[in-house]
Amino acid sequence: MDWRDRHHDATLADILLSERVGVAHIRHVGDLISARAQLSMGMQGPVGLSFDQRADIAEAVIDLEDSYRLAWESVANEPEQRVQKLETLEQALLGAVTGIREIARRKGIEIDCC
Repeated sequence: MDWRDRHHDATLADILLSERVGVAHIRHVGDLISARAQLSMGMQGPVGLSFDQRADIAEAVIDLEDSYRLAWESVANEPEQRVQKLETLEQALLGAVTGIREIARRKGIEIDCC
């Protein structure tokens, strides 16, 4: 199955259950789940986002999710470069957390984690 065919939560579950990853990966996955949930809840709140703004946020989040999904796929497919690929995965997860926090900040949504 191609990484684009999998739901982003399935990828996060695979990362959490994998014996290949370290503590930093697990921490970033937790931060990512929390940040995404807070962004989602905040979008429903009193910030007054239009449909187009919500669509723009969803599209930006999908791009961030694609980054870590692709990085995870490369960990599985290129075992000879495992250390380098795990570092890339860690940076992709951290980038997703940071990106979601930035999206929320720009839209006036408060995120208390990460």
